[in-house]
Amino acid sequence: MKKLMLAAALSATLSLSASAQVRLTHVEPLSWWVGMNTELQILVQAPGIGAYSASIEGGKGVYVKAVHKADSPNYLFLDVDIDKNARPGTYTLVFRNGADEVRYPYQIAAREKAARQSYTTADLIYLIVPDRFSDGDPSIDSTDDTAEKVNRSQPMGRHGGDLQGIINHLDYIAGLGATAIWCTPLLGDNDRRGSYHGYACSDYYHVDSRYGTNEKYREFVEKAHAKGLKVVMDVVTNHSSTAHWWMKDLPFKDWVHMNEPYVNSNHQMSLALDPNASKADLAVMQDGWFVPSMPDMNLDNPYMLRYFQQWAVWWAEYSGLDGFRVDTWFYNEKEPMSRWAKAVTDEYPGFNIVGENWSLNPDFVAYWQKDHPNADGFNSNLPTIMDFPLQGAILQALEAPGRGRRGGDISAVYNALSHDFVYKDLSHMMIFLSNHDMARIGDTFGKSPEKMKIAFTLLATLRGIPQLFYGDEMMFV
Repeated sequence: MKKLMLAAALSATLSLSASAQVRLTHVEPLSWWVGMNTELQILVQAPGIGAYSASIEGGKGVYVKAVHKADSPNYLFLDVDIDKNARPGTYTLVFRNGADEVRYPYQIAAREKAARQSYTTADLIYLIVPDRFSDGDPSIDSTDDTAEKVNRSQPMGRHGGDLQGIINHLDYIAGLGATAIWCTPLLGDNDRRGSYHGYACSDYYHVDSRYGTNEKYREFVEKAHAKGLKVVMDVVTNHSSTAHWWMKDLPFKDWVHMNEPYVNSNHQMSLALDPNASKADLAVMQDGWFVPSMPDMNLDNPYMLRYFQQWAVWWAEYSGLDGFRVDTWFYNEKEPMSRWAKAVTDEYPGFNIVGENWSLNPDFVAYWQKDHPNADGFNSNLPTIMDFPLQGAILQALEAPGRGRRGGDISAVYNALSHDFVYKDLSHMMIFLSNHDMARIGDTFGKSPEKMKIAFTLLATLRGIPQLFYGDEMMFV
């Protein structure tokens, strides 16, 4: 793969004509494989590439079966057919416009393995915010291709944690009894400030250079597996970043929801399942931007949906990771997101995906689980849901007085569990005490070791898939 990237970089500008040259600025997915269920559609971006024809050379059984133009003249979308008996290797994408010809190497590799052993109730998932965990490679704390530089004096600034830092501490994580690692997003986030959280993606096909490289991520997965640890990738389908490269030149006018004047989401999560919801209110919830720096993606655009399905499958195949966690699930258009989840699980049967569905209402959370008998017939195809109602109940039981709740109401936990009848599959619910969006439970529980022990006992013994936030085992506050 590294050789492929180098070859692509060296050949990004090629032409048989001295009169005009086209520079291919983006070709995504970066590569593909023989024997995939997911059909390949390649996005190509280059100045004026929309005026070119496209084909692929290099062997039998691989050909461009359709070429689609976009609203922008600087994009093409290529439907590529790959026969199951095609020869793995490096093929050549060929673009022609009169006498001008551009050739680009494209790798179609052999699959290593299709089956995956994803995370289950047998696992304990350890959630890490990579920038805050460990700085294993100080040389990449600040990088030339990113806007925000390291500044550990700023609470919301970059602090320098990276993939090598996580690799260096795999023995510690395994020693805790954890069997899986969920990292908050590691892909490019080139916002000028607050980029450490990673939830505003600026490049879906490359790890942020302050964490490492794609090759380093694959090394992380391989070394985690060698320690008996699975890897869960955190992805965001609802929004990208205003710093994403495509915001300067969108393929289609409706690639993102370009609300003018600006419209923020109303964050009324119940609208997606309320049979009496106003369509106007629902549109604001789904199409409004999460915040001004996070453009809302339009998954009703079939090219956008295919793009998002493919990069999820690409990362799973390229790196060998074991599952996904999806941010802000219910903000997405729900029917396209159902098709997104099905595409991933069709490619990897048994692959687990957990979606963030932040609500203390059990009915709301249950609605989003795969095969739940919803009155409207909707099926999310989302295997696993996050048990926010139980998490809220544990806080209510153990929270220190004076924090907005009275605390000490252990019956809240019982009441939360008594609603288990509304859920489709209790074995596909993630249970947790805290995460990156919440206060540290050491602080929430008033720095009480006794309450921490009760909380961890609940986490270890209740139904579902347990998730531990890094540092909580040491009662960070």
